[in-house]
Amino acid sequence: MDKFKELEEYILKHRRNIHMNPELGFECIRTHNYIDAELERLNIFHHTHVGKNSIVGVIENGAGPTVGLRADFDALPIQEEANLEFKSRNDGKMHACGHDAHTGMLLGAAKYLSEHKDEWKGTVKLIFQEAEEGPNPGGALAIVQSGLVDDCDEFFALHVSAGDVAGTLMISETEALASADTLKITFTGKGAHAAYPHLGIDPIIMQAEFISAVQTIISRKKDPMDKGVITIAQVRAGTTHNIIPETAYLEGTVRTFKEEVRTMFEKELKSLANNIASAHGGTCDLNYIREYDALINTRNEAKYFINCASEILGQENVIILDTPSMGAEDFSRYVNLRKGAMAWLGIAYKDRYNYPIHHPKFEINETALLNGSRVLIEIVKRIGEL
Repeated sequence: MDKFKELEEYILKHRRNIHMNPELGFECIRTHNYIDAELERLNIFHHTHVGKNSIVGVIENGAGPTVGLRADFDALPIQEEANLEFKSRNDGKMHACGHDAHTGMLLGAAKYLSEHKDEWKGTVKLIFQEAEEGPNPGGALAIVQSGLVDDCDEFFALHVSAGDVAGTLMISETEALASADTLKITFTGKGAHAAYPHLGIDPIIMQAEFISAVQTIISRKKDPMDKGVITIAQVRAGTTHNIIPETAYLEGTVRTFKEEVRTMFEKELKSLANNIASAHGGTCDLNYIREYDALINTRNEAKYFINCASEILGQENVIILDTPSMGAEDFSRYVNLRKGAMAWLGIAYKDRYNYPIHHPKFEINETALLNGSRVLIEIVKRIGEL
């Protein structure tokens, strides 16, 4: 266990350094350079500036399968409120989703695998990815399009879970995370004095009708056995109390797991918006933006993940989920390219309140991270079993 104690210290050192220096989206220059320098120090061959600031490392170790392990490293535009010695040094930026931990665990796996080649055979691609949190199209797309991971037989990733205690791992054998699309609509009418509404065409009425009517797509157009969410989360219109504005704007998110439901949602949303605008004598401009596809874990890879995690954590601490999350992840791009699975690594404390991801007081129980790294190592060591 001495070698794992040393590995744990290594993981925490890098996780904390990245935590103190968060960067956003495609602007992770410092993080790119930090990982680049560490892989150079470990003598691991790697491709820099994939996309913009992603990195793909390669460890070749004889004949065998090629497996891709992915860790994201971008942060969120949140002011950190957690009371940590290694608190964010960058105002308005915080690792509130655990990507610093993902990167620390993958660096730990990379170090171990490069130093213990007698324990495994094949090739591992170490995918350090920018912009998982966006902006669209996210960082995974450029990595997939680069061709650098075309030879991977399957892909695996861990994501921290603040809702589950350290020492546990959760995984779905099929549907894991939803697709995530963005809806943006501008209704255009005719501005007028609010005292004389008959002289104008009120876009706020169109906006309000749409917000109320949109849920009938969920309740009456979608098969009730299918999963789906349409949420209008931003509404803007008007400048003061006595003017009917020319335009009204709204924005929302659309989520599901099936492509046919996704296509139906897009069609019905466009039809509803246009019909409401037309009925009032106005027009609408609708932009339906397809962003991340649903993440559907492939069954064999999920079962393999379960076996590897059980070896490290104990079978009783590996939980198979019977319901997916309506969250989204661009890890789906790798699974769509080939096959693979993502699992949730519990990082919560047992005896205290744990703030959720994307919260300014989010914290990680770091005792979970060595085991997370060991699960990634086990995936590579046993990859011939797949």
